[in-house]
Amino acid sequence: MSWLLDPDAVAAEYESELALRERVLAHRELVEGPDDETVVRTRIVAARPRRLLEVGSGLADLCAWAKAALGTEVVAADSSPRMVELASTAGVSAILADVRKLPFSDDWFDCVVATFVLYHVEDPATAIAELARVLHPRGSLLASTVSEDSSTRRQAWADLFDEQPQPAPPQLSFSRENGRDLLLRHFSDVEQIDCDAELVFPNRERLVRYVDAVPRMKGLGRRVPALKAPFRLPEKTTVFAASFPR
Repeated sequence: MSWLLDPDAVAAEYESELALRERVLAHRELVEGPDDETVVRTRIVAARPRRLLEVGSGLADLCAWAKAALGTEVVAADSSPRMVELASTAGVSAILADVRKLPFSDDWFDCVVATFVLYHVEDPATAIAELARVLHPRGSLLASTVSEDSSTRRQAWADLFDEQPQPAPPQLSFSRENGRDLLLRHFSDVEQIDCDAELVFPNRERLVRYVDAVPRMKGLGRRVPALKAPFRLPEKTTVFAASFPR
């Protein structure tokens, strides 16, 4: 089983925000190419929701931004007590909740955001149905994920460490490849925005920090060799914009 679907492993990973913060910071500062976070924020600005829910709110950066920039009523929901604490500290309403059973009335939110969270659910169809339930009939869901095609990323790591590529990881429960079909069961319209980009690490120090922040790679930072050129790590992410919940 992938660690992404192991409740104990996920809980342990998000007991602290330090590794997540390093990964988020790298994506925000080092990405070259289409940026999924920019896509999500642009769509939120266009929608101008009165009530916004983010499930798997993590560091709560997006929640805090939406409240400050748009004056939106924002709720952050996460299964990690530490992430809920961070959201509360950021000044937004925050609750400890399971995305498969949300404590909200039907049709309550104008927009729901689920960035890189639905692949933590073994049966994402159940979670998607719940997100559709709490959305207004004219509301929208923004759901980010990654592609099953990790071959170029695994090859980049192999080249860095001068070894053979690792085997492909277990199939994701919610991915670029299956996300649209899953969403169409509960939404009338689903737009897919693929963001193929690279993280470009300018020096070894920054790369070591990132490697040690990646689950299943922690402790490998010491093996990162000196860089003769910036290290380019491919990433394939996707934002699904689903509207008209059924």
